[in-house]
Amino acid sequence: MQNIVVNTQQLLPAVLAAALPKRLCDEVQKSVPPGAMIEELRLRRGRCASLTLAGRNLRLSTVLSGVEMDDILLRFCEGSLYAHSETISRGYLTLKGGIRVGVCGRAGVSGGSVTGVSHISSFSIRIPHPAPPVGEEIASLLYRLSLTRGVLIYAPPAVGKTTLLRTVAARMAGGEHPLRVAVVDTRGELGYALGSPSLLLDLLSEYPRGVGLSIAARTLSAQLIVCDEIGDLSEAREIVEAHNCGVPLLASAHAASVTELLARPGMRLLHEARCFGAYVGLSRRLGSFDYEYDILEWEAADALL
Repeated sequence: MQNIVVNTQQLLPAVLAAALPKRLCDEVQKSVPPGAMIEELRLRRGRCASLTLAGRNLRLSTVLSGVEMDDILLRFCEGSLYAHSETISRGYLTLKGGIRVGVCGRAGVSGGSVTGVSHISSFSIRIPHPAPPVGEEIASLLYRLSLTRGVLIYAPPAVGKTTLLRTVAARMAGGEHPLRVAVVDTRGELGYALGSPSLLLDLLSEYPRGVGLSIAARTLSAQLIVCDEIGDLSEAREIVEAHNCGVPLLASAHAASVTELLARPGMRLLHEARCFGAYVGLSRRLGSFDYEYDILEWEAADALL
């Protein structure tokens, strides 16, 4: 009797498997080593697709045509491009399960603002996974600051800032002494895997960041606010208002160093208002989900200026 081996590893979420060409799904299935998780899948018009596994890029042989890219976009939008036109103009889509898709193509511009995107040239698909057991250092840092000032995590893109924020939010909203945590999930991905009924967590999904911060601080009486990818000057003013309400913020931003971070007007405003008691540079050991932290408290960061 012949033994039949079935590969039960779920490499691609169902929403992606249904939208992507079968030949691409088949190559992904064959290319990913046993036990590995896909962090990112990139599709490019007329170029090789690629995977990111534990920080390493893996080139695939599948090359998608323009017709296939347009068809994938339509499937991602469930047949209605109009319903998703606003976020596409801002460069992304959010799929079920917290999957964020970066969208790149030919921009239609009016009055300096992007009004639409056509001739799709690439998709950057970030696939979330249940958070690994990390973040204890950041939770301890928040308590060391007596929850009077927040913590800002900075790193280049694709290091794992969102995963870390998600894990810390769960730590702070759970356990024996939970806090009331409000998560402002502007892009619909930060709240993924935060559905445990035991968490004292309020999720503001797809709110504009400034509006969500205001509601979290003034209406929800949060003890900690968590949000992703801050940096805009107008948002900085909203964050200062939340800070003046006495609510600390755990947030992330794109930057390679504190000097680069604090050179931005919005970040300088937050620094001068002492919204963050510490800045944490994040890096990751290649091939693992282990993080390394470079912690700089406010006074040390201020001395650099």
